[in-house]
Amino acid sequence: MKRIALSLIIAGLVFAVAAQNRGGASLGLFAGADAPGTATANIASDDQVHLNWGFFVNLPLLQTFHLAPSAELYKFGASNATDFDIAFKFIVPLQGLGLFAGISPGLTTVNTLTAPHVGVLGGATFGFVSNLDFFAMAKYTVVFDNSQNASVIHANAGILFYF
Repeated sequence: MKRIALSLIIAGLVFAVAAQNRGGASLGLFAGADAPGTATANIASDDQVHLNWGFFVNLPLLQTFHLAPSAELYKFGASNATDFDIAFKFIVPLQGLGLFAGISPGLTTVNTLTAPHVGVLGGATFGFVSNLDFFAMAKYTVVFDNSQNASVIHANAGILFYF
């Protein structure tokens, strides 16, 4: 019983240190799944879930507002796709947890097509140790291909390393 109590106290101290305001730039690495929705004449789609991965830099301008340029690689049907965007994230800081929501305009490249896109995102960061967080995020993106729109849903999780 004493070992369980000691373990809980140590875990509480680790998470309390992790919950402190980090306040600097951070680098995020993530992996997850994407599910392409609608297709266009230039962008093929399928009903399969594909793996994706990417990275971003989190730049806090205020405690509750961050810019996050990112790159993400995934599949749109049988074709490789790459998103480059900048997320405008609004943060709700809680003890040991940071909820966020935002928008992410950018560019999507599929085959030889480069088209603008806009997405909405939401997620949470969880403090782990003093300079490392875990995060989970979902994003819905619409790609504008001339007069047609393609869509994709991303679900990602990863680590956030603070400098």
